[in-house]
Amino acid sequence: MYFIKVIDEIEPQPEAEFGMRVGVFRSEGESEVKVGEYSRNYRHLYRTFYPFKKNGKDYALYSPSYSVTRVMELPSCKDIGGEEPSPDAFCPVDYYVPCYIEREWTKSNDVGLKFVVNEPSAEDLLESKVSKPVSPVLYYPFGFVAGCIWGDDSSTKIQYLDLGQAEAGIIKRDERFGYIKMSDKLTLKDSIDLADYNGDPSEEASYSIIISVQQRFDLRTGKILE
Repeated sequence: MYFIKVIDEIEPQPEAEFGMRVGVFRSEGESEVKVGEYSRNYRHLYRTFYPFKKNGKDYALYSPSYSVTRVMELPSCKDIGGEEPSPDAFCPVDYYVPCYIEREWTKSNDVGLKFVVNEPSAEDLLESKVSKPVSPVLYYPFGFVAGCIWGDDSSTKIQYLDLGQAEAGIIKRDERFGYIKMSDKLTLKDSIDLADYNGDPSEEASYSIIISVQQRFDLRTGKILE
């Protein structure tokens, strides 16, 4: 498991009055090993680091500048590409890349049939009386980012990330769900439910996810307030 923590503050960075040194660590049992570091040009770190795997290799979404999302190769901590600062920047505060495992029925009428378990628990990684895991933890080729649109209000929006070419440092972000606001009470991961998404590549399959969003109402009239 990879994680980050602030090492110390640094001199002002381009386009920002504050900056920080961020250490990247890998947990090995009960010990922590520092594998690298990077600088971030903002006073808050938020949840701007999310490790994931692609084709058996480790990567992470991260935000060295408060207005971009980029891809880091792990454990080298090498920046391999991503967004560049722009006038219509989307400033990230949280990331989420869904994961899953494949399991196989060992008893019942479906012996040998595989199925997907999204966001597996520790128990899901073990063999049970009726099924067993047949894959390591895998990650979908997409993710989500929550953040603020530059010059907009201060509420947090949710957007989609195409990670199909993340290993080449290419990520594509879009507002496919519309202008939706994340709840102030939830993390991005807790805001998204993949219960109806099973990773089946069949073109005939219908995929859906559930996103918990925040909406304001006028208590007297019940009308939606922007």
